[in-house]
Amino acid sequence: MSFSDHSRRLDDAVMIHLGDGLCTYQARAGVIPGATHMLDRDFEVYGEDQVAMRVTTISVRCTEVAKSAQGDRVVTPSRTWTVQQVLEDDGHWRRLWVS
Repeated sequence: MSFSDHSRRLDDAVMIHLGDGLCTYQARAGVIPGATHMLDRDFEVYGEDQVAMRVTTISVRCTEVAKSAQGDRVVTPSRTWTVQQVLEDDGHWRRLWVS
C-alpha cells in the first residue's frame, strides 16, 4: 500500500469519526453536491491587531472542493454558511472561516 493510499484511508477515518455529514458547496464556478465537511464553532484566530477571536469554521476536503473563495456558500442541513476567508490549506483539508 502506498503513502497516498494510507493518506486517503486516514482522511476517510477522520470523516467517519469527526465529520458532520454532507453539504452542498456553492462556488462561483459551480455547485458541488455531497461534499463532506467538519464544523468547528470554537476556532481561535488573530485579527490584524493581534487580538484573539473565536470564529466558526468549516473544513472541507481539497479533493472534493478544488478552490474556495470569499463569498462561496456551504449549505448544511441546518444552515447556509458564507465563506469569509480561507484560514488553512494543507492540500488535504481546507479550513474556511464562515458566518
